[in-house]
Amino acid sequence: MKNFRACMFGSTLLAFLCLAAAIQPAIAQRDNAPHVYHRGIPAGDTCATCHKAVYDQWKASPHAASSIDCTVCHGEPTSKDFAAMPALSTCDTCHSDQVAQLKSDPFMKGKTCVNCHQAHVFVEHKKAASAGEK
Repeated sequence: MKNFRACMFGSTLLAFLCLAAAIQPAIAQRDNAPHVYHRGIPAGDTCATCHKAVYDQWKASPHAASSIDCTVCHGEPTSKDFAAMPALSTCDTCHSDQVAQLKSDPFMKGKTCVNCHQAHVFVEHKKAASAGEK
């Protein structure tokens, strides 16, 4: 009976560790981002029709102020290449300096933009005041 319990415990632990290894904190923007086929959008509908909260967050962001709409990052919703979670390479298109900095910082290894910035709620960085400016 002890061997059976030990075997079950070991199997459960192994399954848990495999599952934990599969879930990455940077899954939202890995280079091989998952692509999903979005359903057809009825005439007159937009992204905001189904994704109102996300759209409202985006609307208040610098991306919206710069006329960077949903399709720039996600692609056309009805395309087979629609990216529900855009890859880090998508950010690199416009923010190459920031992506290069992220990739070169050992502390940021394995992290992506969305580890610090909520998707659709990007705000401009405010630099910390230096010791002499306080």
